[in-house]
Amino acid sequence: MPILQASVTPLPGGICLRGQTAIVTGASNGIGTEIVLQLLEREISTVILAVRNVARGEAARTALLARPSVKKANPKAVLKVMELEVEDYASVQRFTKAFLAEHSELHLLMLNAGIGVLKRDLVSNGHEKHIQVNYLSNVLITLELLPLLNATADKTGKPTRITWTGSRMHNVSALAKGKVPLKPGESVLGHFDSEDSYVAFARYADSKLLCLLFLFELRKHLNGDKVIQNSYCPGMVNTGMSDVLPIYLRLPMNLVKAIRARSVEVAGWIALNAAVVVGPESHGQFLEDKNIVEGSPFIKTAEGQKVQKMLWNETIDELSKLTTIPGWMKKV
Repeated sequence: MPILQASVTPLPGGICLRGQTAIVTGASNGIGTEIVLQLLEREISTVILAVRNVARGEAARTALLARPSVKKANPKAVLKVMELEVEDYASVQRFTKAFLAEHSELHLLMLNAGIGVLKRDLVSNGHEKHIQVNYLSNVLITLELLPLLNATADKTGKPTRITWTGSRMHNVSALAKGKVPLKPGESVLGHFDSEDSYVAFARYADSKLLCLLFLFELRKHLNGDKVIQNSYCPGMVNTGMSDVLPIYLRLPMNLVKAIRARSVEVAGWIALNAAVVVGPESHGQFLEDKNIVEGSPFIKTAEGQKVQKMLWNETIDELSKLTTIPGWMKKV
């Protein structure tokens, strides 16, 4: 890992999002709040802050609307806070149902909410928390809102967008590194729910690998004519994500961040590049900073392709209990 990260150029001028509606998950702090700010500065009409803590979301909303740059560029912006607890399928469905009841268009879905902790934990449905929050709930949100994204594209004549906050860390997944391979007869989701497979320092990477495997399989079944879907990694960013670490890890991590971490503003440039600048060539692709890259070498191996197909099929089985699976999403 290089000591310093590569420089990133600002977004091009002239981006105007007037008349558009966006959802940003995990929008109450860090990169999520910065994404909302940069959308507002580019005159977006409506942004939904989808957050687990409504009080913090409202505080972020108040602070954003008070920013001089927002008052100048977008004084009539509609900024609404909605509760979304991504570790709970029921909360995801309450959120999507409420959004669909109130809005007839959706142009941009930014799946930014995520966790990265060291302690193993299971959510109420039995899945390991990282896998639920960072992967499964994001797929459910996508499937629930995809019909509206398609309809908006038909109405406007332009593709709508879904972009996931991903990570280069997927390269060091315990699965990709062969530390904890799938056992014969073991399912992918079952593997990651199992205590035996849990490697604390690799679980965040595991979840991000699953996100990318899903995206790479999705592009085989769905083109980007109506909805362009991609994922981006903003690199190391100076946010509070490391605050959950124990003190003996937090202090050295904060030192590393002080030397090499990017500002949230730069992370916002990278996020909006994926969301509104790059075109159809980015559909089903992973971007490191602003560049489309291949992803982990593991993904191209026979084992990686096997896991990708297994995950796709298991995700269909999992989510078919909750939502209507579109016709293009067939098992492989």
